[in-house]
Amino acid sequence: MRRLILSTVWTAVFGMALTAVPAIAAPTDPKPGHGKKSPDPFLTGDPFTLDQVLILLKQDAIPLRRRKEAIESRGIAFALSSDTLSKLESAGASDDILDVIKAKAKPVSPPPIAPKPVAKGMLALTCAPAECNVSLNGTAIGPTSGGKLELAGLTPGNWVVDFKKEGFVEHQSTVLVEPAKSTTVAATLDLDRAAREAFGKQLFQKMIRALGGDDGLKTLSSVQATGSTTLWGHDGTSVRWTLLMRNRTDRALFQARSGRILHEVMFDGSEFKASKNLSGDEALQLPTDFGLIRDNQLPALMARVQGPNYRLVSNHPDPVAGEDYSIVAESGTEKISIGLDANLRPQRVRIATDAGIGSALITYSDYIQNGNAFYPKTMLVKPEGQQQGIEVRFDKIELNPNLKDTDYRLRGKPLMEIDN
Repeated sequence: MRRLILSTVWTAVFGMALTAVPAIAAPTDPKPGHGKKSPDPFLTGDPFTLDQVLILLKQDAIPLRRRKEAIESRGIAFALSSDTLSKLESAGASDDILDVIKAKAKPVSPPPIAPKPVAKGMLALTCAPAECNVSLNGTAIGPTSGGKLELAGLTPGNWVVDFKKEGFVEHQSTVLVEPAKSTTVAATLDLDRAAREAFGKQLFQKMIRALGGDDGLKTLSSVQATGSTTLWGHDGTSVRWTLLMRNRTDRALFQARSGRILHEVMFDGSEFKASKNLSGDEALQLPTDFGLIRDNQLPALMARVQGPNYRLVSNHPDPVAGEDYSIVAESGTEKISIGLDANLRPQRVRIATDAGIGSALITYSDYIQNGNAFYPKTMLVKPEGQQQGIEVRFDKIELNPNLKDTDYRLRGKPLMEIDN
């Protein structure tokens, strides 16, 4: 009678355990007489979760031996952290059960290691001329102070730095910012085209005023001068001539004497006529050299660069020390660069053409004043590709002489008695 009552109670309790622990199958004992044993589902299920083990610990109806055997067979699907161990102990897990759980538990994953903070970088920016507006990756930062700006706390990597200033061409740099380092970025901004042309016009007008203004240029456009010129031939030999020059905008007359030899060349517009005694190389060389002297007289040069095909540009409103050329006149195929002396008068002029024809270096010096106008007594013309040039030194200069058209004709005799 006692055995029957215990069996009935055990079955009821075990049924409740099945309801509470769905993954725990009912323990069954194999019945004799059925041949081969079938697998015990209580021992072959999925690994126990923590919740299942906590429930299993309270199923006293299941023998402790069976519970340990099930845990050993199926394993557990959780790691045994200190918090999990406390829960098992609170649920009444015995040392035997805990030993089995510890043996089957997954290793506890170490806590994630926080990444080390990446050290920030820094940019040290300078710009000229000060001040510049700075942008980083397209975001405006602000202006420099005294031409400098330091930016800290930047994430390492590539940054795009833009420098902007009104009247100047924008400057952009891509720079690598490195951790815990300061990277220097220096920018020198170039004037934009409109500003350069404005400066070019201003400085050109200052140069014209230094020559005597527009009225002074008119005075300089008509001149009679005597002196000497040294001409070099293609073979490197030189000849020094006494020289008389009558020159005005539309015509000119040159007389060159060496001993008893007299050569004349007259110009009427772009055409020339030479004296009959000119022959050989001199028949070509003298008209060419005198043409260069005539074409590079200051009034002719000033009128040339003020033509509609030229644009005057300068990087500064006034000459800067160490700058060879302060004003540049640009056309489609030609560039004329003008360097000024301390009085803002032309000192050197470089003519550069795309084809090279007509390229030359001209220098002017020894200015004398006549009224409000200033004329250079010494002039040197050196065509490109030639080792030597044409040197002219005038001793006597008369500006705006009272001459008629007939005074520019070939005479066949010296117009003035001038010494070699």
